[in-house]
Amino acid sequence: MASPCTISVLLTAHNCEKYISGTLESLKRACSGVQGDVEIILLNDASSDSTSHYLHAFRDDNPQAKVFDVEFKNIGQVRNFGVSLCSGEYITMLDGDDQLLEHSFEEIVKHLNKEKPDLLLAPLNEVYENKSRPEKWHGLKVNSLTQHQIIEKFLIHRELQAHFIGQFIKRDILVQHAFPEFSCYEDAYLFPSILIASDNIHFTEQSPYLYFKRESSLSSALNAEKISLLIKATERMDEVLGERYRNLLSCHWINIKHKYQPFINNEQEQHIVNNFIQKISFFSFLSDAKVRASFKKKYIKIKLNKNTAN
Repeated sequence: MASPCTISVLLTAHNCEKYISGTLESLKRACSGVQGDVEIILLNDASSDSTSHYLHAFRDDNPQAKVFDVEFKNIGQVRNFGVSLCSGEYITMLDGDDQLLEHSFEEIVKHLNKEKPDLLLAPLNEVYENKSRPEKWHGLKVNSLTQHQIIEKFLIHRELQAHFIGQFIKRDILVQHAFPEFSCYEDAYLFPSILIASDNIHFTEQSPYLYFKRESSLSSALNAEKISLLIKATERMDEVLGERYRNLLSCHWINIKHKYQPFINNEQEQHIVNNFIQKISFFSFLSDAKVRASFKKKYIKIKLNKNTAN
């Protein structure tokens, strides 16, 4: 029986014909030199364009790739199905409109095989239209962090966000934690549970992942349904991480209140958000050096607006 590969790349795509060729080519180049250590799971979810054609053509030329056409129309279900297909020791995810840096997987495979961390996490390289982007892989710069350190880094939200794309997670951990059947924010819901389930955590300053921030992305097409899912994901984050991280968790509730209030039409959801805001300890929050000044300003503004309304 063949031994399992090191990495399963789970690529999910929906109507990505404009970008998928570049994504697949970058994936092929990222795996250069370690093709035998990487399996590729390609999932086309209910595309009405030529996405499936491109995935099947790639599969025909790359024996380590498999294609599955599904009709879930739900990213949470797609990810769960994809995870069930993976056999690698680690799983990483790739969206059908993003890319990877050339030759990046060779060093990552060596590191994972040698060190066997539960997680290898990294900040994503955010790529904006009409701006320059990283072109070369400059190698791993790895630090071993405690669970507490990585949770704080995640909650502070500068270097690490709730993404499964571009992260390398032990399959044994991921299969025990299902994604919610959300159309978005499924990663924000699950990510804290993965952190809690992991002990040996490595963090690298250099990411192989190019995350394209497009005008058609989630953040530019917000609505009440999406913010409802964000509230559910943030509730879950609060439940999993608990009181030890109250001030940093409060920043996420403040952000919802400050940024997305116009989209919260449901009275129960308004109550949930307001209740978490009311739980903030005024002096503890404002004196916490780990809370960014921008959130302290937003919190004061919310308090002033409330007092004015009263």
